Amino acid sequence: MFTRPDGRPINPRAEWEEFKKLLEGAGITDRRLYDGSRHTAGTILNELGVDMPTIMEILRHTQISQTRRYVKGRSHLSKDAMRRMGDTFLPAPKVAPASATETKTETGDRRAARAQRRRRVR
Repeated sequence: MFTRPDGRPINPRAEWEEFKKLLEGAGITDRRLYDGSRHTAGTILNELGVDMPTIMEILRHTQISQTRRYVKGRSHLSKDAMRRMGDTFLPAPKVAPASATETKTETGDRRAARAQRRRRVR
């Protein structure tokens, strides 16, 4: 909830009207973004395998028929598309090559060569 500087609540209708004027001034057509985000959320939850009653609760629907209108069906093509979209937004961390992560230890031959060099220096 947003408030005025004196702490009183802002009239949501006035804010909505101001938002519409800003959209108009920017040349953006007025759309119902709220429903779009509900469709997206419902479909993503469905793709993730969340059951319909849980999706219904998250979307705050009172009837399962409402929820079904917001959720698109699952298919292997949509699952693949969702996986690829997830990989785009949250790519797997790059694993460093094995040689970069291994600690280098001295082999017996190297140790002997180093000891021999020390003896020459003394």
